[in-house]
Amino acid sequence: MQKKKPSLLLACALLLFGLLVSCVPTADAIRRNSVSYPAYMQGIDYGKDTVYVIGHKPPDSDSVCTAIAYANLKRKLGVNAEARIASPVNAETAYALKYFGVKEPPPLENAAGKSVILVDHNSFAQAASGMDKANILEVIDHHNLIGDVATAAPAYYRNLPVGCASTIVWLEYLEANVPIEKDMAGLMLSAILSDTDNLQSSTATDLDRQAVSDLVKKAGVKDRTAYFLAMEEDFAAYRNMSEKDIFYSDYKEFKIGGVSYGCATVLALTPEKRQDLEKRLGDWVLKNLETQNMDMLFLKIHDLETYKATISCYGDGAAECAAAAFPRADGNKILLDRNLSRKKVVRLLQPQIEKWAAAHRQKDAA
Repeated sequence: MQKKKPSLLLACALLLFGLLVSCVPTADAIRRNSVSYPAYMQGIDYGKDTVYVIGHKPPDSDSVCTAIAYANLKRKLGVNAEARIASPVNAETAYALKYFGVKEPPPLENAAGKSVILVDHNSFAQAASGMDKANILEVIDHHNLIGDVATAAPAYYRNLPVGCASTIVWLEYLEANVPIEKDMAGLMLSAILSDTDNLQSSTATDLDRQAVSDLVKKAGVKDRTAYFLAMEEDFAAYRNMSEKDIFYSDYKEFKIGGVSYGCATVLALTPEKRQDLEKRLGDWVLKNLETQNMDMLFLKIHDLETYKATISCYGDGAAECAAAAFPRADGNKILLDRNLSRKKVVRLLQPQIEKWAAAHRQKDAA
């Protein structure tokens, strides 16, 4: 037994040495002020040039505010990141930026050849020009995987079924142990409130609610609902905007089964204003449908007073597909007792459009 003691002591000494070595911070961790930088991201070559963080076109508050907040986080983690926009921001986003004293990011005219992080989208159809030739390093998104984004090297792809991409970025801050400053908290809060209609939307999850509860305090917003309504009133005023401008102010394009379609989302404050917008925009679409280069167009309008919505359908097969996807139809219009997010509308429409397209292909082949 006496002869085995030295070997036992040596084993204990080696174990203790291993534990001490594992606790010593690396030079990289020291460079990042000992924040909890995710180990799996160390495999991404961010390089020394600027990495552009950008949302979809046309941008909404989620795509812009999330890009700014995530670029800020990446800089805290040692990446030379800057936020960009794909096109000018809308009135709602402008209100949030001004309220929290943050400058509007400059546009990214052409993404080709640049290192990019995508937020709030996963499709080249919704991306800035030249994105199919960009070096895409990360994708942070909360939409269904309908995109065609391809990367030249392994990328960080995080997609969660939550109400807003900023909720994911809020989580990234917590995981990286990076403090959230007031302006970044305000922007992420604005994005979540916008995307979830002040947490009324069916897409809002408990994680979104946790994020809002935390961000309200950090942003110093005393009355969340009052702030949300002020932001939406600015947005829904549609000052100096033509019918075309309003229609495309919050619009996304999709393609399935060879059918291209677009879905516009418009906000009204009251049922009366919703009905007025339905007529104004509906008349414009009917006059200009053939010049919009889409097989189908869908216009979803909801009001904040009743939270009811309608989806107007335009183009060959659009009303037929929508009637198959939703229970209540009136001519070319779908009636919703409670508003649905666009991503839920698209999720319900897509299989019906695909079936319609397949049936027409068979018919043409016969």
